[in-house]
Amino acid sequence: MTQIVIFDCEYLTKAGAMGRMWSDHNDPDPIVVQIGAVRLDLENKASIVDQIKIYIKPEDRHGTPYRLDPYFVDLTGITTEVIERDAVDLGSALRQFDAFSGGTRLWSWGKDELFALGVSCFIHGIAPPIAPARFGNLKLILSEAGMPDADIKSTSSGEIADYYGV
Repeated sequence: MTQIVIFDCEYLTKAGAMGRMWSDHNDPDPIVVQIGAVRLDLENKASIVDQIKIYIKPEDRHGTPYRLDPYFVDLTGITTEVIERDAVDLGSALRQFDAFSGGTRLWSWGKDELFALGVSCFIHGIAPPIAPARFGNLKLILSEAGMPDADIKSTSSGEIADYYGV
């Protein structure tokens, strides 16, 4: 069975942070707070074999827990209560994600492995436990499959399922 994993990350933000590239004096570092993933069977109409949500305790460069900004909570639905109840440290989360993947390729809509996972590993002072060669940009696959570049550029990760009517 040929399988792949498609994943998406939610990371700390507040209103306007993306436009400022998280560089304002009050912007949080873009630390990953959730990894959501599905494992697909490509030999069976890309059916979902398994899925997972992993919550990560967001901590700053000094190990101090971040307080979630109301904008982030409204955007993601991830609350302080969810973090307190379900979150694990980043190292544990990445090991859990790697085990879930079963060694398959990991695809995201863009480069979450660099902009969310890589930054988080740097901030938390840990070596990334998953090899870079395992990651890929799903936009490349969909471009090769015929999705127009204009649609790729104007579609977010949260809109791709609707785009394909899934």
